[in-house]
Amino acid sequence: MFSGLIQRLYYFRFLRINTTRYQNLATGETRIVPVSMLPDDYTFANASDANVSRYRNKVISRALEVYLNDVRKQNKIMAREKAEFELGKRYLANMLGLEPNNITQDDIDKALEYLFPSGLTNKLALPVMKPPEEILPMLHQIAFDDEGRPKDLLFFTLAPKFYRLLSVVGAKTEALLGYQQKQEDDSKTHKMELLGTEWISQQMLCSKMKEKITDEMYAHLIISLDYMVSLPGAHKEWDFIFEYRKSVAVGAKDVIFGAKVPPIQLVEGTNQRMAKVEVRLKASFAEVEVRDKGSGEYTVDGYSLDVFRSLQAREIFLAPLIVTDLLGKLDITGKITDGPGGTSVIPRIIRYGTSLCIAALFPEHFDKLRLAGLLTSDPRRRERYKINQKGARAKWIWKKR
Repeated sequence: MFSGLIQRLYYFRFLRINTTRYQNLATGETRIVPVSMLPDDYTFANASDANVSRYRNKVISRALEVYLNDVRKQNKIMAREKAEFELGKRYLANMLGLEPNNITQDDIDKALEYLFPSGLTNKLALPVMKPPEEILPMLHQIAFDDEGRPKDLLFFTLAPKFYRLLSVVGAKTEALLGYQQKQEDDSKTHKMELLGTEWISQQMLCSKMKEKITDEMYAHLIISLDYMVSLPGAHKEWDFIFEYRKSVAVGAKDVIFGAKVPPIQLVEGTNQRMAKVEVRLKASFAEVEVRDKGSGEYTVDGYSLDVFRSLQAREIFLAPLIVTDLLGKLDITGKITDGPGGTSVIPRIIRYGTSLCIAALFPEHFDKLRLAGLLTSDPRRRERYKINQKGARAKWIWKKR
């Protein structure tokens, strides 16, 4: 008896819920209204059922309308700026005597450097003439379909490209974990060599993705990539990983004067890494080669350091190794290729080349070498002799008689 009563009450309640729904009033009150009494927001009230059973009005939300207005304004601004840029380019081509259709951006930069010479070193303070796409901030445009729906499935994240990258990293990491389980019994392990490179900065990642990336998002990505690189089979994703890494030598070009940090090479048939650089000091030229995992061999023109009897010369040779605490761990070979050399020039030029090679092989010691002044070349040259003088600067002692 009670079971039949409960079933009838449950059926009545289920029928009541499916035939009615709640409607919020302006006063905050709620009441139950039959579904048949509520109008459909997408149906015309005066529509005739004879022609079409149902008409739907494509309603565009207020946010989408504001976005479309911003896109139209941005397109108008870009069209105006492009027209002004093309007009200015034609004027500049006429001034230089070039064809307006054949002038390149390099020609424009050289012309501005010639027409507006400046001693300022900051690039932001110099005049520029570049396409508006490279200067003006671009509005990120979202692709929509005919009914106003975004085509990107990750549109709701506000950073679809970034989260798609995280998904790709996760999928590749999962594949590498499966590869690791298959290779557990294999004694051969391939480890990626990442020395001399580092992850791209947050600003570079924002420029690459063209999205706003917060510190937490950037840290999450770097942690995911570090874990992916630590897996044994990470070498299979070499191309993907190095899309988001940069060479340390590229960033060093703005903080050192003279020759740049050389690239790293692998020695064939061995597990050693090598860096080779050509340097100059005064009128002498030298070639220095440094290899890691060595026995501490140090030769200059085929001779060991025993040939140099001067204690100061030996200290100059060993200065980069002492600063970086790598004494006896590297093989260094120096050779004077051209120039007179000299008792002070040879140690200094070999020291300079050795410092650059160590900075390439061990990026963690770059700041130590730079602060010690070992990465800065000496631009001084021998000054010419002046006539009627004792030397380049010295004068003859003047005597009255």
